[in-house]
Amino acid sequence: MSECKDAPLLLTGTLGLYQTSPISLPYFETNPHHPNKLVFVPGLTDTLGVVPYLPQLATVLDNVSYSLVQLVKSSDLGGFGTSSLEGDAQEIAQLIEHLKTRTKNPCTGKLIIMGHSTGCQDVITFLSQDRMLSEQTGDACIHVDGGICQAPVSDRDYFEAYATSQNTQQLQECREKLSNNMPSALLDRSQAKYKPESVHGRGKGNSEAVLNPAFTAYRFASLNDRNGDDDFFSSDFSDDQIREAIMPALSRAPLMFLMGEQDEYMPATINKLQLLKRWSDALSGQRFYTEYILGANHKVDDTKAQHQACQAVLKFIQTLL
Repeated sequence: MSECKDAPLLLTGTLGLYQTSPISLPYFETNPHHPNKLVFVPGLTDTLGVVPYLPQLATVLDNVSYSLVQLVKSSDLGGFGTSSLEGDAQEIAQLIEHLKTRTKNPCTGKLIIMGHSTGCQDVITFLSQDRMLSEQTGDACIHVDGGICQAPVSDRDYFEAYATSQNTQQLQECREKLSNNMPSALLDRSQAKYKPESVHGRGKGNSEAVLNPAFTAYRFASLNDRNGDDDFFSSDFSDDQIREAIMPALSRAPLMFLMGEQDEYMPATINKLQLLKRWSDALSGQRFYTEYILGANHKVDDTKAQHQACQAVLKFIQTLL
């Protein structure tokens, strides 16, 4: 287990609960006194604070009276394999309602949702249908002012480019289970390690549960099969398919897509700039914005790329004024 020697700048703020039932789930917020909020949704295997540009983003947001809000979801770390985008979206809705209705420092200004990687699918899923306030507070919809997708990549594109024969067999197994109405059936994990080896009391901890998690047939197919619930950003979509995937969300809020020049989760055969242009052309006339982040990998580790990404977020915020 490696030590985090090159840790990013610390984030400071407040920790609280955004729901206590059916399970308690926490959130972390910088500068909660600000009237505007940006809710950040991480990707698969991620959780609070693991995306490296967040400290720089928090500083940029602070300068324009926005707080950065991070939530813990049931699907964080290794939970994604038995979860769904709709489940994520419902927990995000609970967080946003809490931010807008809490007694102290409620969100009285703008609220933006920003997703990283699979968090982008969460953003699109959340915005693709009306999300109602809870029964206790009436029937009004939860209003969101904008959505940002950083690293909106296709799991299916990656799977089709790099899948092993075992992966292909797993997908076929999932298709069979789904055709037999068994979406919750788990894929075989008999070869997974049930506990880590110990060397002087140290080792890899429970990382195996995150890096090699349990999968339902539904979620494995959702991520990797054509027309799965996660299939929003595939490079082989026609213009009509792009509109079908994105317009339900875009009709409810403006969107910005941030794509990294060196995103390692996009197959090398995909022309990233061309794909951005195809999205822009298919969604022309809409409140849709794109930015190509030079030198950026999937998580934007490069500090110059982080600066460009954060400035792009700032420009998007300014379009909402």
